[in-house]
Amino acid sequence: MLGDLLEAAREGAIRDYGRVVVRKEQDAVRIQVFTSSVILGLLQTKEYALELFRAGIPGESDDELSARVDARMRRKRLFAAEEPPFYWAIMDEAALKRPIGSDECMATQLEHILQVAKNPHITIQVLPFTQRAHSMLGGSLVLLALKEGGKVGLVESFKNGESVESPRRVAELVQLFEIACSQALPVGESLDLVDQYLKEYRNEY
Repeated sequence: MLGDLLEAAREGAIRDYGRVVVRKEQDAVRIQVFTSSVILGLLQTKEYALELFRAGIPGESDDELSARVDARMRRKRLFAAEEPPFYWAIMDEAALKRPIGSDECMATQLEHILQVAKNPHITIQVLPFTQRAHSMLGGSLVLLALKEGGKVGLVESFKNGESVESPRRVAELVQLFEIACSQALPVGESLDLVDQYLKEYRNEY
């Protein structure tokens, strides 16, 4: 599996600044992720990921887009590991509100979120619009707690990103994540909100 990921990275399916984190993803005991505008990568369906790449990388061929989608889908194998990492995801409500692809695509995506949320290793929260402005608008954050100790991070916004390994910088990112957690809805209320949006998309199609 790691070989597949590194091959995808060499082919350009994973951006340069994300390769450090992707390589270490398999060695993580806990993964914490925040996104402000789209569904988190490891929670995406194939159809949602394809629509997202198609919109975000205009001009790529179908084969190139498929390579990116396949690389993302392969990363989800870590959830099937004998000892999978704990995965804690916080997403802005904007990720639920903005349709990517068709209404059916969005409904399928939200159904998938509700399904994977049943996994005891996966925690999903939503940071609602009622919190108004917050410190991570327009960006995303990944934090990995590694088996051998230590943490690494990835900060990304629009077309740019940065891998972070400095203990001080990582501590700052942990602080940002914990603030987002304090502003997010509890898990049950978060999943209820996902279900509300799911019903809206179902009604549309």
